[in-house]
Amino acid sequence: MIDWNDYWYFALIAQEGSYSRAAVRAGVSKSVLSRRISALEERLGVRLIQRTTRRLALTTVGEQFAQECQTLVIQSERARAVVQAVQEYPQGTLRISAPVFMAETWLGEFISEFIARWPQTILQLIAVNRSVDMIAEGIDIALSASSESLPDSSLHYKKLDTQFDILVASPQWIAQFPNLKSISDLEGVPAMVRHGGDRAHQWHLTNDRQEIMLTVSPRLHSNNLRVLLQAATGGNGVALLPLSACKEELKAGALVQLFPEWRSLPKQIYVLFPGSRGMPAIARYFIDELTTRLADRG
Repeated sequence: MIDWNDYWYFALIAQEGSYSRAAVRAGVSKSVLSRRISALEERLGVRLIQRTTRRLALTTVGEQFAQECQTLVIQSERARAVVQAVQEYPQGTLRISAPVFMAETWLGEFISEFIARWPQTILQLIAVNRSVDMIAEGIDIALSASSESLPDSSLHYKKLDTQFDILVASPQWIAQFPNLKSISDLEGVPAMVRHGGDRAHQWHLTNDRQEIMLTVSPRLHSNNLRVLLQAATGGNGVALLPLSACKEELKAGALVQLFPEWRSLPKQIYVLFPGSRGMPAIARYFIDELTTRLADRG
């Protein structure tokens, strides 16, 4: 069976003219190198190197063989340079999955800045409201938002942030309900809700002292935050939305936060990845810069 490492070792010796220098380049001991070359000569049935106590010289066939083996050295060094470059600074393709609401809010802006900062990168964002099989779907990094602990898995993960959804409605809609004095007054109100199965009409809220289930009357179901946001600003009812999705509307006065002491249960934002060992620079930089961005945002 051919061991291409031995061919590579021999090419290094031919280049360096020395077992000692070739051993340093190869990262093995001189004695190991000597044994491997002896084994190579035995398999080939020829002597490649003439050895004396003072010098090393290639035989005629050894010189011819060395010329052919140089390609291995050149190609291996090129391949190693590619790997080193990938490990040193962001380049190449990164495939990311994230919930739709993240893609529609802060993540899209971050990705735009990332690819502008690192022009040799290509990002593929898959926005889905489902669990993904990272291995089967070729996902390098998965972002997740959960109010529960992550299930045990072989994946590594890092907590990035904690976020909440808040209650919002338009000033026009609020004007129609002057008697909204407490959270219980929102029972049965028209609402814009995200798809969530049979419990989409129930909002699990907390004020840090107690938790309640608020039952609303859905007027619109959607997994698209922009659609829910437009319906809420249009005066069609109450919505429970991430602050990041409606902060501009709140600032402009198009929406008003209702009962600010009440909010959804906290959602932990995680990034999941196969492992940190051998992680390419594009993934490492993406995670580090995203962590900094969310920390700075508070």
